[in-house]
Amino acid sequence: MTPLEEFASWSGDDRVYWRAPGADAIVGLGAARAVEVDGRWRFEAAAAAADELLAEGEVAFAGFGFADRSGTGAWDGYPSGRLVVPERVVRGSAQGAGRTDDSNALRVEDGTRATYRDAVKQAADAIDAGELAKVVVAREVEAVGSIDPAVVLARLSNRFESCAVFGFGRGTSCFVGASPEVLAELNGDVVTTYAVAGTAPRGATPGDDAAIAERLAADPKEQAEHHYVVEYLRTRLALAGVALDPTGDTEVRTLPGIHHLATTVSGRIAPEPGMALRLVGALHPTPAVGGTPTTFAQQWIAEHEGLDRGWYAGPVGWIDHRGCGSFYVALRSALVGPSGMRLCAGAGIVAGSDPEQELVETDIKLDAILDVVT
Repeated sequence: MTPLEEFASWSGDDRVYWRAPGADAIVGLGAARAVEVDGRWRFEAAAAAADELLAEGEVAFAGFGFADRSGTGAWDGYPSGRLVVPERVVRGSAQGAGRTDDSNALRVEDGTRATYRDAVKQAADAIDAGELAKVVVAREVEAVGSIDPAVVLARLSNRFESCAVFGFGRGTSCFVGASPEVLAELNGDVVTTYAVAGTAPRGATPGDDAAIAERLAADPKEQAEHHYVVEYLRTRLALAGVALDPTGDTEVRTLPGIHHLATTVSGRIAPEPGMALRLVGALHPTPAVGGTPTTFAQQWIAEHEGLDRGWYAGPVGWIDHRGCGSFYVALRSALVGPSGMRLCAGAGIVAGSDPEQELVETDIKLDAILDVVT
């Protein structure tokens, strides 16, 4: 069986699917050892736990909530941080997973449009008052019906070849997604992260598409939003002891349905056990998913956004016994349950943001998942 078929047939509690861009799929089944972490110092605790958990040649898969508290309601079973060393690891091609043609058509229920516009207006008012420079406001919609998470993963893998496709299953729920955004990757002594902020839809024709990408690259509002993320990443990595390379050029990254501004930030640091998770802790949450100043943005989100993000916009990935690993921001994601899916998407609010335009941006991002299930 392929890794995804192994994932689909597993009847135990813990199951993880991971497919990085251009790489084979990895599936972790069961939990030989697991640790849950919580609170303000959860990433330091996770790094220390990884050092204790991992023997030579092993990997631990890990996922974290956006906030430093455990999820509630539909997110029950997804703590603010969890590391799992699987009982069994299966590696193989991500191709040929099958089951992508199952005719599951879910019905979207969305009563959030008016309340989202209001939340964006409140955020803009806070920015105008000097309380914040930027804050990301998210909304949640529900797709009702029954669908196998493995089917969603197969469809995402086929559609988003340049993204990390992931699935973290707990009991009858599974958190799935296709993320374009590396939060922290440590390969040997090389550290890599990506600033991904600034968004535009795809065009209907190649000419329209090129024109939209060109406007995105020149848009002052989108450039300002992107600049916040780049400077944050460089500052936080330097404070974590990373010797930084010169900043790469900002490019337009094109994905199915969407364009993004993207900049590579890289450097070097000596690896040691748990290091990838320490880097994750130094960077999360970036202004691309939280805001700036970081503490005030997180407080605003907790008080005004009106939803439990769970693991949406949190870090997901893996770490090995040396401390190397790869973590992505859990975007373009959904929590799949027995009766449907819960999907979140956010937009970065800065001075001059228009509530209707930001609502349209979240629609574009939600469609990345909805297009494969509706």
